[in-house]
Amino acid sequence: MLIDFNRIEASAEPVNIAINAVLARESTRGYLGASAVGHPCLRKVQYDWMCDPVHEARIRDIFARGHFFEEQSRQHFRSAGFRFANDDRLEFEALDGWLHGHADGIFLSGPDISGVVYPCLWEHKAINTKGWRSLERDGLVKTYPQYAAQVVLYQLHLGVDSHPAIFTATNADNCERLHILVPFNSEFAATTVQRAQLIIEATRRGELLPRMTDDSDNWRCRPCGHCERCWRS
Repeated sequence: MLIDFNRIEASAEPVNIAINAVLARESTRGYLGASAVGHPCLRKVQYDWMCDPVHEARIRDIFARGHFFEEQSRQHFRSAGFRFANDDRLEFEALDGWLHGHADGIFLSGPDISGVVYPCLWEHKAINTKGWRSLERDGLVKTYPQYAAQVVLYQLHLGVDSHPAIFTATNADNCERLHILVPFNSEFAATTVQRAQLIIEATRRGELLPRMTDDSDNWRCRPCGHCERCWRS
């Protein structure tokens, strides 16, 4: 008897099950990443540090798509006359080596554009149309606090806090790009560092921090790659 894979839901299709089983194997890292610190759920930040989220291949491919758009945007910037710093300027360690970060880029020079002063940080994200429109309307801090925290940590620890960062968002649905200037906010930087310290200290003690909700069916929990382990614990 032949199995018609086309009649099976994609997530339950046998080939996808085999692929996803390999991707579900956990790994750990010895530091907290700057890209995770600002997420609203403290426990998710801990889990992102301690073990890889369980995402099927489709979701991981969406993340990989972001890297493609980042590199494409980088080439557009170079063609427009922007000059990037070398990679050795893009990494930092802080808080006794427990906090690490790697920025997408630093512009050393570029076209004369109102509000842009060099050197300045560059960070890129690929997002869907709904998020892109919210970002355009409400700004970075309100729409994506996790990305805002990532940017301010890079500005602080990479020594590019004197000039506004350029945050580029590519609409993954239509390839339209939005570029936002993000001035350094010292107060926000201080609270973000304090948040990182809280997470590091609790995790090293083996203490799980609170979830952002007490409802396991909350819409913010359902897509989380740690949902099963979080509520099981």
